[in-house]
Amino acid sequence: MGNCLILVTGMYPFSVDEAFLESEAPFLSRQFEKVIVLAISPEKNTPLTREVPDNFDCFNVTTVPKKLHRAVSLLKGMVMSLNPIADVENEAKQSFKHRLFYEYFSARGEREFALCEDIIDKYDFSKYDSVTVYSYWFFVAALVAGKIYDRILPQCKKIKLVSRAHGHDVYREAQPVSYIPKRRFLLEKFDMLYPCSVNGEEYICESYPEFSHKISHRYLGTLDDGKTHMNEDCFHIVSCSRMIPLKRVDRIASALALLSKEKLCTIKWTHIGDGATMDAVREICDSKLSFMNVNLIGRVPNEKVKEFYRSEKIDLFVNVSTTEGLPVSMMEALSYSIPVLATDVGGVGEIVKDGYNGMLIPASFSDEELAEKIKEIILSSKSEREIMRNNSRTFWEDNFDAEKNYTHFAAEICG
Repeated sequence: MGNCLILVTGMYPFSVDEAFLESEAPFLSRQFEKVIVLAISPEKNTPLTREVPDNFDCFNVTTVPKKLHRAVSLLKGMVMSLNPIADVENEAKQSFKHRLFYEYFSARGEREFALCEDIIDKYDFSKYDSVTVYSYWFFVAALVAGKIYDRILPQCKKIKLVSRAHGHDVYREAQPVSYIPKRRFLLEKFDMLYPCSVNGEEYICESYPEFSHKISHRYLGTLDDGKTHMNEDCFHIVSCSRMIPLKRVDRIASALALLSKEKLCTIKWTHIGDGATMDAVREICDSKLSFMNVNLIGRVPNEKVKEFYRSEKIDLFVNVSTTEGLPVSMMEALSYSIPVLATDVGGVGEIVKDGYNGMLIPASFSDEELAEKIKEIILSSKSEREIMRNNSRTFWEDNFDAEKNYTHFAAEICG
């Protein structure tokens, strides 16, 4: 009767978030007869915002406002963290903050699984030759996926439990308390973990070498949407991310302000995305960037981002995050033959090869250093810039083409 996939996501397909799953979905659709998507984190009653393949059954499992749901989980976590005899992992015993996070994490997993349980119980998994339970994140979603696995195991002829891992679910430093609960528990339970970068694979293997045989990176990818071209009359810089502190979009604005007295060509900066630091960025733009063209587009669906890349001539993509996994936004830029200037964090060095398809700067860069790098690229010759653009496209074709990467991945996790 074919194969079935249960995909546990955060928001997809009920939000513009997790846009990269939109590219992977068609390949999963071809490999599996039925795909059941359980989105555990949208707001209550959020409708589908994405087109999905015909064999996808998609559920927004949230039944109460998300803030209330998480507040209840936090309250339960606080109560449990006061229990001195609770059986918790050693890392959670090191501090009250770790213990509280552990209990909150556990409580969220329990509650979100309970919301999935009624949905899962309506399916007859015994009719499939095999079932794969696939968590898109190695975080709370993985805890939910593990519980789903246990729930349906008696029905299944053959079953597999796998997860991807990206950034905040890989690097402890990306969490407020520098700790991620239940790592060992989940690694023991899952058949395979697929970090999205070599750096992520090495990071997890270093902490848990006994599980290295079931940890192997698999790159994400983007679809081929053609190339963009170099500007002749200005230098167009683009950035695309949420406006939150770790993305440091305000630092891009501050660095550009230092170029105001330089005798350069006309500079244009477009940022795609919004968030908590948007007002601060806008203030810098209003007070210090009047010498250049600035366009803060805000948050738009991924298809609109692609339309923008297709219609605009773009010369440089900039990302200065404090931490990253393997950013799909950079892959997308390379696919359009746009060089990338980025901080050398996480797996970024696997996308940006310094001097080949862009430039890397240290995570602790100064505004002056960032401004100098941008200036260096602006002042490079037309032929040098064209070579870097061609290299960007070639590197994408070799490493991040969705057609290649997702076809292989879908086949690998099936059966």
